[in-house]
Amino acid sequence: MTTVSEIVAKTLLAYDTRHFFCMMGGDHELWMSLHDAGIKLINCRSESGAVYMADGYARVTGKPGFVYGQRGPGVSNVAGALADAYWALSPVISLTSSIAMSSRDRFEYQELDGLPLHVGVTRWNKTVSSPDRAAAMLRAAIRVATGTPPGPVHLEIPANMFRDKADPRDAYREKDVGHVNDRRVVPDSAQVTRLVDLLLQSERPLIVAGGGVIISQAWDAVTTFADALSIPVATTLGGKGAIDAGHDLAVGVIGRNSSKVGNDAVRDADMILAIGTRLGGLATHRWTLPFGEKRLLQIDSDPDVIGHNYPTELGVIGDAKLTLEAALASIDARKLRRARTGWAKEIGKRVGTWRGHADRLAEEKPNDGIHPAAVIASLRKAMAPEDLIAADTGAHGGWVGGLFPVKAGRSMVRANGSLGWVFPGAMGAALATPQRRTVAVTGDGGMLYHIAEFETALRCNIPIVAVVLNNASLASERHHQESHYKRVITEVCDYRDVDFAAVARAFGAHGTRVENGADLGDAVRDALKSNMPALIDVRVSRDAHAPSANQDKTRLV
Repeated sequence: MTTVSEIVAKTLLAYDTRHFFCMMGGDHELWMSLHDAGIKLINCRSESGAVYMADGYARVTGKPGFVYGQRGPGVSNVAGALADAYWALSPVISLTSSIAMSSRDRFEYQELDGLPLHVGVTRWNKTVSSPDRAAAMLRAAIRVATGTPPGPVHLEIPANMFRDKADPRDAYREKDVGHVNDRRVVPDSAQVTRLVDLLLQSERPLIVAGGGVIISQAWDAVTTFADALSIPVATTLGGKGAIDAGHDLAVGVIGRNSSKVGNDAVRDADMILAIGTRLGGLATHRWTLPFGEKRLLQIDSDPDVIGHNYPTELGVIGDAKLTLEAALASIDARKLRRARTGWAKEIGKRVGTWRGHADRLAEEKPNDGIHPAAVIASLRKAMAPEDLIAADTGAHGGWVGGLFPVKAGRSMVRANGSLGWVFPGAMGAALATPQRRTVAVTGDGGMLYHIAEFETALRCNIPIVAVVLNNASLASERHHQESHYKRVITEVCDYRDVDFAAVARAFGAHGTRVENGADLGDAVRDALKSNMPALIDVRVSRDAHAPSANQDKTRLV
């Protein structure tokens, strides 16, 4: 016989778990078992930092990212940080302890009911009722987290149970389970054929590729399918990477944090094929883009998504990659491939015009600091195409999403709504892909959430590069107040000018402060070459507005 903590470790090892994220509390039996199994413990400086690292790791690998919360406050902190994983359909597993059964309902120190805290941010939320059920419940958590759709789950183990005995034969891996794409949904062949036929009826078709394309790893399928039928491809912010930005059919990002050329393509299209997108508020700019006026086709592995926000002429329930591959087979079998259409060429010309404007934007020289577009241009110039760019929420999603071209693939990760997510989230992504460099773009407001994780990055040898667009304010909120209320409440918008580079150096990391645009290139190159945790603190313009559909429609970004 063996202990439950050893069963947990052996089961995780069977699923090829390499890292376990935590802020270590009690439950020492668990830590010793994980360590002895060869699983790398990433002990963070906060539970929320650990959740975000597990999330970034899970998004890039498609495998569960395990995070621990100690009974009581640790559990509540983990649950409070799971929202971004929930929005991103990320397979994060919150594995927490709870008060020992003998101490429950007796006003024990740090007693708290962890299950209700997880209700709104998980797809599955259970407790282990007896030691002989621990391995089965852990497999169930992995099965649901990587299911269709994937998403965060919670499994609670009473603290006293880690020492209890269980059968070692229970620690095994369920066949064909453990990755988000292990059980793809196969589409109906007749619907796939009809999808192709409908698209051929359109004069101005447009593909809108969402985050489901990235989860499905369907970027090659999207590109080949679009090329076969000469259909321009726009993406949501979460779908960035569904097609190489340099492809002649690539349109750019649509929605709120977007390029205007992308939103105009939606307006001018007569038929839209939405793939792996829920067509929510961000992608549709709060449902103001005219999807409801178009002939809409949808592909999604989740049937609840199809037709949810807009009437759908045809909805194909299926995995994005499998569905597009089947559609391409139908095209080739019937010899339906076509050369570039006038519509595709017109969109290509528009994109070229917009890119020229974006390049000129990077050359602007505001009076109050460096233009953020210049920072993005410097990053693109210095980073290799295979490197990973990560963006915080808000304006940073606009700067990176709109202006940073990426190759097809998992080339970008982003905060789906949680300010400050990107630094620890990108650290998790960097652990998942050590063969490429990872750069996180945030602001002064976002960086201060988790700057303590520089100590984690140094201790665990994670060579993350953080770029802080520092304007000593919450600029997005400032711009909103200026635009809508014609005044600014400085008490809630403005901060002190923190020297983040000095803070990074105090941790022992590489830190550079940039106040002159001419120094940007060297600063970025030095940080990337440092091969250690690094921070570039850039004094940027407070008045510069990120690419957004909230801007004047006459602008090109």
